Amino acid sequence: MSIVPGGVLKLVEGNPELLWNDARKDLWDRVQAHDFEPDTTLNFTRRLARDHGWSLETTRAAIDAYRRFCFLAVVSPTPVTPSEIVDEVWHQHLIYTRDYWTIWCGLVLKASLHHDPTPGGSEAQQIYRRQYAETLALHERFFGPPPADLWPATHLRFRQPRYHVTDRTRWFILPKPFAWIRRIDR
Repeated sequence: MSIVPGGVLKLVEGNPELLWNDARKDLWDRVQAHDFEPDTTLNFTRRLARDHGWSLETTRAAIDAYRRFCFLAVVSPTPVTPSEIVDEVWHQHLIYTRDYWTIWCGLVLKASLHHDPTPGGSEAQQIYRRQYAETLALHERFFGPPPADLWPATHLRFRQPRYHVTDRTRWFILPKPFAWIRRIDR
């Protein structure tokens, strides 16, 4: 394995065994085994779906994308940047502090994974755009092309924020015309 300009891992002579070594296979097995749906009425998955108005199918796909992102964050030699949907899952996971810090970071990832918000500005925007593009490339190397509905292209990811916290007791929220026809629920 070697580092190429921009910090993205490159397969040496196209050998996937160099990419998926035993330690990474073990990490991925632990990541896949983590239970985001314990037998409770309002578990992590159901709460995430409820809070974002997502279907359970969409929520489970977002959680799977989050699993892959966290794996990449641990194995990447450079910082990675999530898609907006993955970032929403990450935000939700962070409030489940015991699960996030003790189990997820401590036992599953075996690494601290901190969430650093952007300081803002055009320089930070350029850094995150580059990191996001590198994250997409790294995702492709480990897992194949990322699904566009969960991992939009860089120019779409940084177009404008899709999510906004709104107090629904003070505001009406109406869908954009015809959004319901296209089934935009993410």
